Amino acid sequence: MKYQLNENIAINEMLNQVVERINQLAQQQVAHIQRLTRIGEALSSETDLAKIFDMILEEAIEYTGADGATIYMVNEQAQQLEFVIVYNRTMNMRQGGSHGKVDWPPLPLYDEEGKPRINRIVTSVYHTKELVYFDDVYEAKGYDISGTMMTDKSRNYRSKSMVTLPLKNHEDEVLGIIQMINATDSAGNIISFNDEHRTMLSSLASQAAISLSNRHLIESLETLLMQFMSAIAKAIERKSKYSSNHITRVAQLTDMFALKLNENGSGKLRDLKFNTNELTELSMAGMMHDVGKIVTPEFIMDKSTKLETIMDRIILVSQRFTTMKTLLKYVKSSVSAGEYEDKIKAWFGEKVFPEKVEEYLDSELEFITKINQGGEWLPDEVIARIAALAEINFEYEGLHYFLISEDEMKNLQIRKGTLTREEIREMAQHVHVTWEMLSQLTFPKKYANVATYAAQHHEKLNGKGYPYGLTAEQIPMQSRIIAIADIFEALTAPDRPYTKAKTLSEALNIIARCVRDGELDRDLVDFFLDSGLHLDFAKQFMDPAQIDNPDIKALKQIYF
Repeated sequence: MKYQLNENIAINEMLNQVVERINQLAQQQVAHIQRLTRIGEALSSETDLAKIFDMILEEAIEYTGADGATIYMVNEQAQQLEFVIVYNRTMNMRQGGSHGKVDWPPLPLYDEEGKPRINRIVTSVYHTKELVYFDDVYEAKGYDISGTMMTDKSRNYRSKSMVTLPLKNHEDEVLGIIQMINATDSAGNIISFNDEHRTMLSSLASQAAISLSNRHLIESLETLLMQFMSAIAKAIERKSKYSSNHITRVAQLTDMFALKLNENGSGKLRDLKFNTNELTELSMAGMMHDVGKIVTPEFIMDKSTKLETIMDRIILVSQRFTTMKTLLKYVKSSVSAGEYEDKIKAWFGEKVFPEKVEEYLDSELEFITKINQGGEWLPDEVIARIAALAEINFEYEGLHYFLISEDEMKNLQIRKGTLTREEIREMAQHVHVTWEMLSQLTFPKKYANVATYAAQHHEKLNGKGYPYGLTAEQIPMQSRIIAIADIFEALTAPDRPYTKAKTLSEALNIIARCVRDGELDRDLVDFFLDSGLHLDFAKQFMDPAQIDNPDIKALKQIYF
């Protein structure tokens, strides 16, 4: 478009050329700003480091026409520069970013005495935090460029123009370095990195640093969250003198389960896969599945025998039996034989003969000591035998004598295990507390289901689980995995106070019966057996004496 700016034709032509040039420059600047805006938006939304580095590289090359580029990252200890991208168009070379790792050794930032290395261009930029550029790097003074020259010679290349600039965060901390080599014009000729190039690269470096800093911050916060969860889990485990590693082992088995499923390519679960975020979410849930036990009384968690409270009351019971035997000796020596016989019948009942009463007491103490250990289901006749002992309760010469109290009878009559119904309900509260605690936390959106998965590990597919009695349709696959891991670890753990550790075959037999009864997921248990995952866990965490040779086919027959 021509403008009438002056009556003089020559001057008017010259002014129009100036206007056109200004318009071109303005359009270029607008394009640069738009490009920076787009790259800024892209960098701010991208979380994959490899893609972030690819975007930095591509934008820098597109603007400067550079023939080569290298991007370095400062390692975690801030002692080395690690190569993350190496690019050279002429050499047809591209490593790093989404093209795999760079196999070059890192550059040390300090010498053997701990002094900063400032004789190399890239390490000097790290320490000075300032951009440097050269029209011809071979003429750079004060720097050792022998490595560049040697590399060029071996590859028949000539590095000439160069710009090296730091990626600095808001705290002026250098996160990495960008180095560009051989800027080119539209004809492919090597030119210097001009002011516009350097300004653009500096803006790009600032945006890249913000993106990297945000990514580091997110990673740090996620690491802190995982560390916090791990610390809480350890604290809960330390509450118990017995099950000191249950939470950790369940979390590890849960992780192993998910990873094994991701590797699976056949069977009913071949399409069940977890992405990176889902793996982390499940791992968190596995680690937090028993967080509610933080409020469970220790005397319940550690109740290794039926009579245990602060101490195992079998000691008191044993003393009463001894006192009773001493009393009987005293009575026998103090009264006539007939009176003694009458008292024995009155105190112990018609079934206990006076001449056999001490044998009876020894036998019953042995019986109670055995029953006190918990274990499998108690039949009705055993329950009645315990009740009969509680009925031995009398006074003699102003003193009260008995063998077991009403509360001790109640505990000894526990049908299975070592916990009363009230204590079981108290123990079961931990899943309610798990939900209450975790549901109050604002997890990142990608980990939004941690509380749900963690709090459902005692639900059963048949609707008979707790705390909510959910049905199969309401229980996600992640919760089902944790449920299997929790039961299997509990069965095989060598440090449980209330039961002897099962062998591998015994544990899997119980798991199979849980499937038969509609409690556990059939397909997941099939996979647990067929994939060898049960054996992987056993070799890593179980006592070798527990590891036998389970018959997988026979186990599956239990629930098919």
